Amino acid sequence: MLYRWKIIFLNQLEVMNVLNERQKVILRCTIKQYVETAAPVGSKHLVKEYRLNFSPATIRNEMSNLEEMGYLSQPHISAGRVPTEKGYRVYVDALMKSGQLSQNEKEAVKESITKAGGNLNKILGEASKIMSRISEELSVVITPWMSWGVFDRLELIRLTEGKLLAVIHVKSRLVKTVVLKIDSDINDDLLIEASSILNERLSGLTLEEIRMTIKERIRDVNRSHKYFLEEISGFSNELFDFSETKEIHYSGTSNILKQPEFSSVERIRPLFSLIDDKESLIRLFTSKTDDVDIKIGRENRKEELQPFTIVSASYKRGRDVGTLGVLGPMRMRYHKIIPLVNYVAKTMSKSLS
Repeated sequence: MLYRWKIIFLNQLEVMNVLNERQKVILRCTIKQYVETAAPVGSKHLVKEYRLNFSPATIRNEMSNLEEMGYLSQPHISAGRVPTEKGYRVYVDALMKSGQLSQNEKEAVKESITKAGGNLNKILGEASKIMSRISEELSVVITPWMSWGVFDRLELIRLTEGKLLAVIHVKSRLVKTVVLKIDSDINDDLLIEASSILNERLSGLTLEEIRMTIKERIRDVNRSHKYFLEEISGFSNELFDFSETKEIHYSGTSNILKQPEFSSVERIRPLFSLIDDKESLIRLFTSKTDDVDIKIGRENRKEELQPFTIVSASYKRGRDVGTLGVLGPMRMRYHKIIPLVNYVAKTMSKSLS
């Protein structure tokens, strides 16, 4: 969570120090207009649509400056400008005026979740449907998993070349074994030393704390152990997930097909392959912070998701934690979708408490 807020602070600082007031207005209006139309934005259109007190020539010059700074791009020489990933990120963190759900939308969310009558699967299904309907994007809801168990110790046992057996003990006497495929050259001494480092640094933490912070906790280890421990940390979702089999509910796949960015079958096929891969989709939505999390474009590790944005949040059932969110193009209505995801998560937590 600290790392996420550091990024937001730096983006806000960048906007305050680098962009003048005119550039902030032009960038904000350009992104708002592109989100609505999916068409490159020209200077004359901005003057007309937003009644800006700048001449088209002044706006063109500032758009050119914003392009040089990496916030806008120009698809063709004669075309207007479109936002870049950097432009969207600064817009979300520092320029966007946060929206709110209407009272009717809030009531629709409450009614959808209430009518499920306390049945968990029905609640998750209804939540995915109402999020999809309001956002007009693809929505995803994942069943809760145990996050409160306290880590006791980890054992690493060499099986064959490139394979390890990891044995994780939780203080509630639960034990889990996972077979890991490792690229590093490993020997018994390395396994003993790596286990000792992890056990010392993870002792007393909950499973969720480990999943959220393990990379930070091993960042300063010496070089001889660093690559191996980074490999181990990459398996954190598998190692520290003591849940029963998680289920995923999603709704609104047809919404993606309506977006002009994805009219090409070639562009949309990788996404539908991901949706069919339940485990990958679950991993994608369970790497969470405590706040609404927004991953734009290449901030998503999976190559097939780089044309997209994922907005997600946690909800709770007792001490267990689940996640939900919306997946759509980078050109999404952030001012609407961020408060929607936040409100649905809070409403579900209240209903399931």
